[in-house]
Amino acid sequence: MKPAAVLLALLVVIVGAIALWGAGSVTVSRPAVRRTASETRKPAFESSRKRVTLFFVASGDHAFREERREIERGETMVEDAKRTLTELVKGPKSGNFMPTVPREAELLNLFIDSSGTAYVDFNQGLRDGLPGGAQEELYTVFSIVNTLASNFVQITRVQILVEGAEIPTLAGHVVTRMALSPQYVF
Repeated sequence: MKPAAVLLALLVVIVGAIALWGAGSVTVSRPAVRRTASETRKPAFESSRKRVTLFFVASGDHAFREERREIERGETMVEDAKRTLTELVKGPKSGNFMPTVPREAELLNLFIDSSGTAYVDFNQGLRDGLPGGAQEELYTVFSIVNTLASNFVQITRVQILVEGAEIPTLAGHVVTRMALSPQYVF
């Protein structure tokens, strides 16, 4: 009786395979390829200037405050993001705010993947120029993250790199090994 059950099971598998094969080919549709943010071109009718918001620390209360600036609009959103970070590195124009990113820091590259993570690559000046302390490191990291995420809806997280490499931390206090989401209050 056991050989009959095995033979019956084999027959069911063969008939099922023939039925599927005879049903025709199966077509699997692949979603359309999306252009990444770095490839997206701006419409020609847009203004040549873009208003951006930078995050600095207020001198008195040590909380993030916004400073608005205008940048020259680039051909792509990535160019706009680079110009925005360059403005952040220049520091605040208001005397009531303190700089958050060391002036020695230089943005080497920036790119955005299809999941909305921006990778920002700075020179060693980002680490070497930090004044020290956990609070200052926190302000540096999240002024970068918040500035990008608040100005560009395509950016949801930011991964900070130094000289093209992932780093566990800038100065030993804030984990930068992974991409970070914005945080406006500590």
